Amino acid sequence: MFSYKINDELELAVPRLTDGEALYDLIDRNRDNLSYYLTWVDHVHDVQAETDAIRRDLVRFAEGKALDLHIWYHGRLAGKVSLNSIDAMYSEADIGYFLGKEFRGRGIMTLATRAVIDIAFEEYGLHRIMLQCAVDNLPSNNVAKRIGMRFEGCHKGRLILREGYHDSNEYAVLAEEWPDVQKKY
Repeated sequence: MFSYKINDELELAVPRLTDGEALYDLIDRNRDNLSYYLTWVDHVHDVQAETDAIRRDLVRFAEGKALDLHIWYHGRLAGKVSLNSIDAMYSEADIGYFLGKEFRGRGIMTLATRAVIDIAFEEYGLHRIMLQCAVDNLPSNNVAKRIGMRFEGCHKGRLILREGYHDSNEYAVLAEEWPDVQKKY
C-alpha cells in the first residue's frame, strides 16, 4: 500500500523522502500550536531533520513496527496519522496524529483516523487500537469520540508536556467491535 484514497479531496500516503520540505514547512508554520502537546516539535529545526525522520519512519514501516501516513488534502500536505508501536505479540497499536491549523474544522482528522483504523484491522490484522491524548486536548478527545472509540479511563500524570506531567485519556476499539461502531458513527 502506497496510498489510500478516502475521497476526492483526501488521501493518505506512505511518506516519500521528497516530502521532507513540505513536512518541515507544515510543522514550522504550526510550531506554536503543535508544540504544546507534541514535545518533539521543539526538536524539528530544518528540512534535513524531517527527511531523516521520514527515512526512520520508512524503516519502521518495512520492519512492520509502525505505519506513518501523510494526510494530503487537495494535494497539500495537511498532517500525519500513524499506527505507532505496532505490537505483533499482542496484536495492537496506538494511533498518533497531527493536523495543520489551516486544515482543522473540516472533518479531515476524523476521516483519516477512521481510515487508519480500517487499515489496522483489515491490512495488518490487528485486534486492538488505542488512542491516548491529554485530558485538556479537546480536539483529540473529540476525534476519539466522533469515531466511536470507547473511553477506557484517565491516567494520572501519564504524559510529559512542555509544562510537566499531565493526565491522559485513553480510548480503544477492538476489531470485532469496529463494524458495528462504524454503523453508529
